[in-house]
Amino acid sequence: MSVPQTPETNLDPNLVRKIKSAFDVFDQANNGTCDAREIGTVIRSLGINPSEENLRLWVKEMEEEEPTGYIHYNKFFRVCASMIFSTSAAIRNDEEEIYRAFQALDSERKGFLEPEVLRRYMLTEGEPFSGEEMEEMLAACTDPTDNRVYYEDFVTLLATTD
Repeated sequence: MSVPQTPETNLDPNLVRKIKSAFDVFDQANNGTCDAREIGTVIRSLGINPSEENLRLWVKEMEEEEPTGYIHYNKFFRVCASMIFSTSAAIRNDEEEIYRAFQALDSERKGFLEPEVLRRYMLTEGEPFSGEEMEEMLAACTDPTDNRVYYEDFVTLLATTD
């Protein structure tokens, strides 16, 4: 009989150790529990940045039926593993969204944008970049040989949250 695949069984052993280490920092009594008020800090130390509402819901999910103010590691791990899987899915979706946004700007489907076109959109649309931020981004993503921004090459970089 095969073991059912769960978030816990699919995680990289190094990530499992990282989750445990982060939790242990706040397990003051070394009894496998952490103060519920510290859970947000533990989760954020793992590179997950939930809204306060999501954090509140996750803590509620981790707490016992009769909340004691402490979270047990096993419950934390299950919820945290699920969050990591959800975050990975969100990153993939972000990559797709960023790629589609570039394609919308690339109406001729050339696979690249001219730096001035990208600069104009990034400085005027949505939440505008500062001039300095724009110059740093263009320096990093403009191909020096032909002065074009091949967006397929750096969509993953833009979506990465680490």
